[in-house]
Amino acid sequence: MPVQLTLCRRCTRTRPEFRRTLAQLTSNYPHDLAVEELECMAACDDVPAIMIETDYYPRVPPCELIRLVEARLTAEQV
Repeated sequence: MPVQLTLCRRCTRTRPEFRRTLAQLTSNYPHDLAVEELECMAACDDVPAIMIETDYYPRVPPCELIRLVEARLTAEQV
């Protein structure tokens, strides 16, 4: 079952490096990662904020997004 990654479309729209990283992750893990873009996560103070499954992560830079997603994917495979 794919890992669910949820993010705010409005907040990430203005961060091209975050969008590039997201595109890279979905390309690298097309069957293991399900991305849901909400119109708003009501997390404006924590931009860019993400959720992986039910875990909330505030102020995630692109390099941390990669680390968090890959760590969760690795944990799911065990």
